[in-house]
Amino acid sequence: MRFLSVLFILLPILEMVVLIKVGSIIGAWNAVALVILSVFIGIEVIRRRGFRTTLRARQKMAAGELPAMEMLENLAIALGGLLLLIPGFITDFLGVFLLIPPARQLLIRRWLKVSGVKVQQTNIYEAEYRREPSGRHDQTHLNHTIDGDYTRENNDGRSGSQKRH
Repeated sequence: MRFLSVLFILLPILEMVVLIKVGSIIGAWNAVALVILSVFIGIEVIRRRGFRTTLRARQKMAAGELPAMEMLENLAIALGGLLLLIPGFITDFLGVFLLIPPARQLLIRRWLKVSGVKVQQTNIYEAEYRREPSGRHDQTHLNHTIDGDYTRENNDGRSGSQKRH
C-alpha cells in the first residue's frame, strides 16, 4: 500500500518534469498535441485490440477451452489503454509497451512465474477422473445431472390437474 501512495505522489511529478523537458525540446504546443494524440490513439487501439482478443477468447470458449491467457491479455490491453489515457509521456510509454503483443505476453508470463499462478489450458467439457484410495474411479464434474419426476401443485397444495370450484 505504501508503494501505491509513493507512486501516486511521484508519478505526476515525474510526468510534469518529462513534459517540461520534452516541451522545451519540441515546443510546448507540440508536446501538448502529442499527449492529446496519444489519448485518441489509445482509445482506438484498445477498441481494436480488445475486440480481437475478446473474439479469440469467445472462440476458445466455443471450442470448450478456458481462455485464461486471453483474459489476462484483455486485462493488460485495458491497463495499457488506461495508461495512454492518462496525460504524460511516462504513462504513454508504459501503455504502448503493454499494447505490443510480444512485450505484453512476456510481461504476463513473467508475472505468472513470479506470482506462482499456474495457468493450465484444459478442455472444460472433458471429464476428469481420479482414483480414490479404495481403487474405485470417481468422476468429478461441476455439472451434475439429476434424473427424477415431479408433479406441479397449485397454491392450495392440490395437484395441478384438479379444477377449482
